[in-house]
Amino acid sequence: MTLNEKLATIQNMTLNEKLATIQTKFKSKKSRFNSFGKYNFRSAEDILEATKPFLLELGVSVTINETLEEIAGLPIMASSAILSDGESEISAVAIVG
Repeated sequence: MTLNEKLATIQNMTLNEKLATIQTKFKSKKSRFNSFGKYNFRSAEDILEATKPFLLELGVSVTINETLEEIAGLPIMASSAILSDGESEISAVAIVG
């Protein structure tokens, strides 16, 4: 496939198809260790770093926002991620507390 053919294919992909491509090809090691729970995990930084090769290739961007809130006296961290191609976006929210 030539470069022009590849660019045309990417331009015709929907945002959901681009997300599916990223999810299929995504590789990120669990490089962090939680000594209390004794398990390995991926940090947000690890995940974001692993997505970078796909951003230019597929013409998308990722924005991450975190907010710290208090609900019933408990601290709650809400993290949102937005995947956008400039025309549409897909978002997800995770809440920890």
